[in-house]
Amino acid sequence: MNDDILEELKEQTKWLRFLAIPQLKKLMEETLITKEQKRIYDLSDGNVSTQSIQKKLLAEGLKVSHMTVYNYWRRWNALGLVIPSEKYAGRFEKIISLQQLNIEPYKVPSKK
Repeated sequence: MNDDILEELKEQTKWLRFLAIPQLKKLMEETLITKEQKRIYDLSDGNVSTQSIQKKLLAEGLKVSHMTVYNYWRRWNALGLVIPSEKYAGRFEKIISLQQLNIEPYKVPSKK
């Protein structure tokens, strides 16, 4: 009996993904417009803080305040693009990577 339920859940999950992915991709493309937004989203893994992201972006030549990161997280959470971290209060985690949606992430310039 449990195997039948598991198989049914897998089948339902497959179809839900099929139905949701096009809408999710469209929303991501409309929401993550700038290189800063794409990079912040990419770095949002539920573990890093707003200040860590700010410092990382600054090292990459992108100037963003930690409050900007937080404000993006709040907006994206309202849209369902990030979820609260299970580990750290006040931090957020992306629900899917840009690569999984075939959206070109911001490429960090290589240092020579």
